[in-house]
Amino acid sequence: MLINAYEMGTDKGGTLNWSDLRLHFVDTFSLLFSSVTFYVWTATLGFAVLAGPFGSYDTMSWPIRTAYWAAVITAAILVGFAARATMRALLGGRHPALFDLGASFLVGIALGPLIWFLRGWMDPILAHEDLNPIKITLNSFLIACGVFVVRRQIGAEAPTSYWSRPAPKPETPAQTRLHRRLSCPPFAEIHRLSANNHYVEVATSDGIETLRLRLVDAIEEMEPVAGICTHRSHWVAFAAISGTERESGGKIFLLLKNGDRVPVSRKYRPNLEAAGVIDSLDAVFQAR
Repeated sequence: MLINAYEMGTDKGGTLNWSDLRLHFVDTFSLLFSSVTFYVWTATLGFAVLAGPFGSYDTMSWPIRTAYWAAVITAAILVGFAARATMRALLGGRHPALFDLGASFLVGIALGPLIWFLRGWMDPILAHEDLNPIKITLNSFLIACGVFVVRRQIGAEAPTSYWSRPAPKPETPAQTRLHRRLSCPPFAEIHRLSANNHYVEVATSDGIETLRLRLVDAIEEMEPVAGICTHRSHWVAFAAISGTERESGGKIFLLLKNGDRVPVSRKYRPNLEAAGVIDSLDAVFQAR
């Protein structure tokens, strides 16, 4: 991602921000009724009923086994979603190994006692005193670890690696036709274009210049540099984006490498979401 959305959900001290925690829950649980969740639930239930893991095949008839595993799998998905949202609010996208361990721990301590209760209540042979809640909790933790690791490896959770990757070598900024109109060095990086009546303000790595030019014409002359409009009066280069900022009223700004703040309007927000410049959680904030 080009934005600093991973840092959302915690304050500067790294403590939990309860207001943002609620929005992380909204964002995470928005996938609860998705087709992927349904397929995972169905496939897991089918496997559990047929295979009868953890001795359930020997002690339960198939109707009881179906009801039992349906309850366990549903609870596991709900608890897993809640654990993921909590860790996202606490850590954002930092420390992926700690994120997955923490989420798995939360799943284990919440799901283990629940499974112990359901098994002792629904199993016609085993009673609660026949079950080891510590062992059940440990099994829940280990299975959750596997699930979170797989999610990260297939790209369902960012970052997709537990090891930091070396930063790519900076490329020489491309020269555009618009550079010919500027007094800055030929390969100065153009960060943004902003319209002001019949003029365009061009912010570069060498400073700011003003040209008598329409914004649409200035954007055409920016090829081959890739960028996007954030507002009817603003265009930014993708390479210049360093993060996002959200005001208390919910308005979103893009932060550029030169320190500029560029507003994002509602009209252009879907384009920025589709390009991956802002994520769905930023959209939730702006929609409030």
